[in-house]
Amino acid sequence: MLRSPGLNVATFGGLTMVAVHLAALAIHRLWGMEALQSFYLHGGLSWEGIQQGQIWKLFTHSWLHGNWPHLSLNVFLFYYAAARLSHVLSSWRIFGLFLICAFGSGIAHVATQAVFADLPKGLLVGASGGLMGMLLGFFALSPESRMLLIPVSARNLAKGILISSSFLFIITPGLSLPLLSELGLWLEEGFGPSLFKISHLAHFVGGFLGWALIPRFFPRLLTLDDLTRMRNESLSEESL
Repeated sequence: MLRSPGLNVATFGGLTMVAVHLAALAIHRLWGMEALQSFYLHGGLSWEGIQQGQIWKLFTHSWLHGNWPHLSLNVFLFYYAAARLSHVLSSWRIFGLFLICAFGSGIAHVATQAVFADLPKGLLVGASGGLMGMLLGFFALSPESRMLLIPVSARNLAKGILISSSFLFIITPGLSLPLLSELGLWLEEGFGPSLFKISHLAHFVGGFLGWALIPRFFPRLLTLDDLTRMRNESLSEESL
């Protein structure tokens, strides 16, 4: 069951994304398009920015969104994943998982921009990498659960997300891979150039990190050996 909105990471994360987007709209209204572009330029992630030492963009890009549909989808998925994870993890651990997956996906994105000169050099904005990590982390914990309105198991949905995102990345025309790039160009003609403006690699890396690292975010439980050792230490101290 989802938790009700309140003092939790699911609520605060979603509200923070909405607040940042409202701030961007206010900047546009008050100071115009040039100020809005500067706002996104200082927060969005790119290889050029990292080269200039703007490391903070590995964090800030996750809170910026391009438009209301982009924001609405990410807020919904963030709230869904965080609310589900909150049944077994603290808010700080959930937020830590989000940050690690967002950082990892961001690093992968700028690394490919650095290596492949023909890839789009546009700014990366959005929480997709981090929330994919949270979502697939939850799927790893509950592989037989069903997501809202999607009649497949979480295990199969996670596999579908990882396979599709990795496939869409390797057929990106900018990678210039034989045959695969031609397939990407054909799909681009059918679905439009926006198909490969999405960072599919960020989705894959964020999701994979969440799937693989979720066990690390659970508190270490005391074993029988731990309890025996603690009891012996306590007895030794009493004898002294």
